[in-house]
Amino acid sequence: MYLMGLDLSTSSIKVLIVDEEGNVIARSSEEYPIYSPLHDYAEQDPDLWWDAAKTSIKAALKSSGLKPSEISAVGLSGQMHGTVLIGRDMKPLRPAIIWSDKRSTSQCDEFYEIIGRERVLSMVCNPVMPGFMGPTLLWIKDNENRIFNSIFRVLLPKDYIRHKLTGIIATDFSDASATLLFDVRRRMWSDEIISALNLSREAFPEAFESTSVVGSISKKASEETGLHAGTPVVAGAGDSQAGAVGCGVIKAGIASSNIGTGGQIFTTLDELIVDPKNRVHTFCHAVPNKWCLQGAILSAGLSLRWFRDNFAHMEKVVGSSSNIDPYDLLSKEAEKAEPGCNGLIFLPYLLGERSPHMDPKAKGGFFGLTLQHSRQHFIRAIMEGVVYALRDCLEIFRELGVKIGKIIARGGGSRSNLWRQIQSDIFSSTIIKTGVEEDSAFGAALLAGVGVGIYPSLEKACAEAVKTVSVNEPDEERVKIYERTYSKVYRNLYSSLKNYWL
Repeated sequence: MYLMGLDLSTSSIKVLIVDEEGNVIARSSEEYPIYSPLHDYAEQDPDLWWDAAKTSIKAALKSSGLKPSEISAVGLSGQMHGTVLIGRDMKPLRPAIIWSDKRSTSQCDEFYEIIGRERVLSMVCNPVMPGFMGPTLLWIKDNENRIFNSIFRVLLPKDYIRHKLTGIIATDFSDASATLLFDVRRRMWSDEIISALNLSREAFPEAFESTSVVGSISKKASEETGLHAGTPVVAGAGDSQAGAVGCGVIKAGIASSNIGTGGQIFTTLDELIVDPKNRVHTFCHAVPNKWCLQGAILSAGLSLRWFRDNFAHMEKVVGSSSNIDPYDLLSKEAEKAEPGCNGLIFLPYLLGERSPHMDPKAKGGFFGLTLQHSRQHFIRAIMEGVVYALRDCLEIFRELGVKIGKIIARGGGSRSNLWRQIQSDIFSSTIIKTGVEEDSAFGAALLAGVGVGIYPSLEKACAEAVKTVSVNEPDEERVKIYERTYSKVYRNLYSSLKNYWL
């Protein structure tokens, strides 16, 4: 039996076809752009998502050599928080406003004023930040009233793809719990918040557990994608929760460290835990009746991409001509620099920051620069700075009494052995790498497998399909170097500099 998982990430859609043992039979991806028509704006065209999905699904099916009828079910994963507005003709009313958008900063204050800070923390269990659906809808109401009055349905990004595949309007608990309009404790839309914000409850889709079958491939979608009409489609999950399933983070005591475009430290909760200081997020997990704690940083792999695009032109040329990933070349160069980079520290606040600072005005930078530093130090300092920022999140978990036994490396950053070792040394923890890098798409496929009964549970699915391929252990001497730098310098830089950012 075979399963398909689709992950609608920020920069591309990824499609995997896997067998029930977790072997990847075929993979495909297709990129799409982010538009920024004004400063702090981040938008995408939902129809470009669908075009990319169609292309990738066809390519994966062709590469697999399978008959479409051999795909037993389809699972969905996608970038969280974003807002897709649908009119009565079931077409988007405007470009989607995605998670990295910061235009709704003043609406975040309005959100708190209307609902009350304590009530927000009690129900949505999360800080109110720009780019999340709640403040975005307030911005639409304040600035695009004609569009606001034309809203028929409000969808999260992956749920637009579901609608195109099945004709069904639906979502899941994990993705909905990151909108700021969802009662995370009770796992249901908050009528109280939606009503207080003068939004229409009817606009929000019914929410299901991530493994629930909520539709099937329509005849029209079958013609457009090559999938077999009638193939079941499950509710799926937000990309963080689906990725956690895809690397086996479904039980308490295990965490994942994701270095993708953004970065996250993620762990499973058997019982709800909420940070009273609002520094990290509590969401519903894709695992039925469980929650998750997540610290999120905005510029993880994005920080290294910024360096690549601006200062690594030669690596890009060499990479394209010799089929070598430019990031591999940068990682090799960073290996030449000593741990701690002789005092050079990078603050990865290129888009502001979420955890733990929740400050959209935060700015990135290098600290401690001397004449002794060279390019290799800058590359390694970026890699170390991203992990210091993730350590900030991990320290909050520990403060809240969450015990972490091992950490699984996720995302594109996990391809670099150096970056995995830096995580092991800065976290002072064993770092495990699993076999499938596209873990959100892989997790979506496993959710689909549980939904149609191929696996009796997610625990059984992960036990059969998720495989360890490498382990990094902390080095005692490097741990000491990083601990000194983190505790004495890095942790003090944000508070020392925050009043100077415009």
